[in-house]
Amino acid sequence: MNKESVDCRKVGFGGMEKVGDFTFDEQFNHIYVWLPGVSGPDALSIVKGTAQARRVWGWDGNEDKPTLTPSILCPNQWHGHLINGRLVSC
Repeated sequence: MNKESVDCRKVGFGGMEKVGDFTFDEQFNHIYVWLPGVSGPDALSIVKGTAQARRVWGWDGNEDKPTLTPSILCPNQWHGHLINGRLVSC
């Protein structure tokens, strides 16, 4: 499993090029983020505040350096946290 931690970079919707790049959909229902050890961006369902449903992440509302809770797990690829605009491996 990948143990890499990286600083994130906010990009436009079509501008995702590398690990750490992220963007939001227009309604802020999803964040698209390229996680370490993964071949391309993943879409994560988000809700501002504390998530109450499975497979939905709580988002702190920061559009430039987001924090999500709980941790993000891509089995056999990467497990970690998005904290203040940084992907931090567990």
